[in-house]
Amino acid sequence: MTRILVTGGTGFLAGWIIRQALEQGYEVRTTIRNAQKAETIREMFHQEGVDTQQLTFAVADLTNPDGWDQAMDGVDYLIHAASPLSGHRHSDPELINIAKEGVINVLRAAIQAKVKKVVMTSSEAANYPDKKDLRPNIDETFWTDLNNRWLTNYQKSKIIAEQTAWQLIDQQNFTKLTTILPGAIIGPFMAGRRSSTDQIFEMIFKNSPCPKAIYPIVDVRDLAQLHLLAMENPQADNQRFIAESQEITMPEIAQFLKVKYPERKIKSITIPNFLVSFLATFQDQMKIINTMVGLKYHRDHTKAIKLLQWSPHPLKTTLLDTANYLIDYQII
Repeated sequence: MTRILVTGGTGFLAGWIIRQALEQGYEVRTTIRNAQKAETIREMFHQEGVDTQQLTFAVADLTNPDGWDQAMDGVDYLIHAASPLSGHRHSDPELINIAKEGVINVLRAAIQAKVKKVVMTSSEAANYPDKKDLRPNIDETFWTDLNNRWLTNYQKSKIIAEQTAWQLIDQQNFTKLTTILPGAIIGPFMAGRRSSTDQIFEMIFKNSPCPKAIYPIVDVRDLAQLHLLAMENPQADNQRFIAESQEITMPEIAQFLKVKYPERKIKSITIPNFLVSFLATFQDQMKIINTMVGLKYHRDHTKAIKLLQWSPHPLKTTLLDTANYLIDYQII
């Protein structure tokens, strides 16, 4: 039986990758930083009716090289979905070192263990033009300029992490690499658990003013599927794939939800761009939003659709499924 190691087992994306892999009959091992988290993960899947007989756990931390050799033992494929979280520390330069060292710890162990392929979750941050860039379409050949003045250190950490991965893979000739570049990951989680992107919907339903930030949305379920498709298909070897379904602004999301949930009395108030720019000078949360205001490009995801037969949900389905999940579990 094919064994997959999925890093970051408690995470939003990793949870869906593990679920889909188990449902497809794979043996799955996942890493957790604390052994006590294993029962929490099993219980989440049990509540969702997912059989966990083929699920095992390994204790390992991105910031520490210990434990990764044992985690890779007998592994055929690695899906590296774990990443240091920024929280409200988008300006912290230490994020760059943490992200880089995490990739080194994980990929060195994978290469040493002769893992066949690594599928790594990168970020749209590594495929991100300057606000002055007027080209109509951006594909996977585009790399973000680290001198782009709009970037936060959190975004720089994503770019450097992916660059580091490719450098490590280029130093040997056995293990293959595929990187996936998602935008804003939304969608329902499982068993009433929350994800970090729930706050977009929380702001809207609480009638908080919305910045005109452009979100390149990808459904978490589609993103999990894309990781597995890339793992299974040799044509994905040594390739990058943009992962998104559609770009949409936060006020447009609010307007859509306002129509679908009239009883919620959503007001869809917007924040002027100049105010976002001003607030970004001293609010970390606004710094990341400011990078998404005023962009004039479209990220082209046709490579994933044509090469891997990826079929993402329509954006409206993703928005409704997410909102319904949050409402049903009384999260918002």
